[in-house]
Amino acid sequence: MKFTIQTKSRMGGNFPSAFTLVELLVVISIIGLLAGLMTVAIPKAMEGGKKAKAKGELNAIVAAVKAYKQEYGRWPGSATTGSDETFQDGNSKLLLSALSGTNNALVENPKSVRFLEGASSDGTMKDPWGSQYFVILDSDDSNSMTYQGKPISISVLAVSFGKDKKQDTTPGTGDDVFSTDLK
Repeated sequence: MKFTIQTKSRMGGNFPSAFTLVELLVVISIIGLLAGLMTVAIPKAMEGGKKAKAKGELNAIVAAVKAYKQEYGRWPGSATTGSDETFQDGNSKLLLSALSGTNNALVENPKSVRFLEGASSDGTMKDPWGSQYFVILDSDDSNSMTYQGKPISISVLAVSFGKDKKQDTTPGTGDDVFSTDLK
């Protein structure tokens, strides 16, 4: 059984019913409300995605450094000083290029083993916000180091300074992303 609604026009003829102006305005206002909600949710989701990408790349860097140590029996760089070694800016480029299979003056990779994928041939591997990663090694193998005055029990720490590109004053409270949880 088929039902159709017919209404009379002023001229007396029949025509099928249509949406009223009120119904159209309600639908348009609902679409506008949903679009407004999306403009708030999308940037938050994008930032969450960038943090997840940075965390994954940081974990890959830490795994590559540990694989280097396993292969050569020492930490990359001049890690014979007995203190923690920090790689940032230009040093970070040299570390990452060595982990990618290239020899350089600071970090030797005699077998040219590729421990890390993702870094370019010149060693640049930038976080999603466009900055180089920051890496600290526990050169004396004590399995402890200090980061911003806070002792931590790890051998390698990799950090991205996040969207503001500045180191947070208290670890774990700002937008910095770490290879491990510092809280």
